Amino acid sequence: MLIIAAALKKWAGNMVREFIYRGETFRVTAHGIHGHEEIFIVHIVDGEELGETSIDRMTEENDTSAPLEAICIMLCDRLIAEQAIQCHNPDGGFAWREGKVLFAVHDGLQDHASE
Repeated sequence: MLIIAAALKKWAGNMVREFIYRGETFRVTAHGIHGHEEIFIVHIVDGEELGETSIDRMTEENDTSAPLEAICIMLCDRLIAEQAIQCHNPDGGFAWREGKVLFAVHDGLQDHASE
């Protein structure tokens, strides 16, 4: 049982993080085990949340071996097309934004007594 819990702790994850893609700011919220996460993308302009899209990698068709960054790009491309977003830098690549952590998300595996 302890080995299973350690494996889940290693692979299960929760994240809220901003990134830049095509010159636009987006925020990803992801939770679950790699390849089976639920991933939500929100377009951020001047601190305001605009369009949103998501995927449940457990139930929707996708490449479950793809890294999170590739799924973020796929979702952003979908959102950009659906919302007709005029990107500031259409040739700009993907880059995580550095900065403070906005939310520390509890994954249900930590020892509550140590918090």
